[in-house]
Amino acid sequence: KYRIIDFKRTKVGIPATVKTIEYDPNRSAFISLLFYADGAKTYIIAQNGLQVGQTVVSGPDASPEIGNAMPLSKIPLGTVISCIELRPGQGAVIARSAGTFAQLMARDGKYATIKMPSGETRLILLTCSATIGAVSIQIIN
Repeated sequence: KYRIIDFKRTKVGIPATVKTIEYDPNRSAFISLLFYADGAKTYIIAQNGLQVGQTVVSGPDASPEIGNAMPLSKIPLGTVISCIELRPGQGAVIARSAGTFAQLMARDGKYATIKMPSGETRLILLTCSATIGAVSIQIIN
C-alpha cells in the first residue's frame, strides 16, 4: 500500500499523538502515524528522536521541539530543521530523505538564510514552514 504523507501539516494548533513509527517501502525515511485530538489520522516523515506517545503540534504557537512544524520566523537561530517549504503553503520539498537536515542560519527582512544539506545557503521566506529535527535514518539489519 502507498501511504499518503501529510507534507503540508495544515492542522494548525491541534495536538497530535505519535501512535507508531513505521517502515515505508516507498521512501528512505521512516514515517509516523499521528492521531489528532479532533479524530483525524495522518502520516508524517519521522524525525530522529521522535517517540511513540509523544505529542506534536504544527503552527506558529508550537514550541521548538522535535517533530513540531512551525514558520521559519518562529524557529530559534541555529536549529536543525527538515521538511522545509519553498513557498508558503506548498508543503515540504527540501530535506525529506533519510538522514538529511538543514540549519537555520540567520533572518534578514522577510527572508531566512538556510544552510542546505548540500552545503549551499539559500534564502527562503520567513512565512514558510519547517519541521524541527533531522529526518530519521532507516536501519537495515
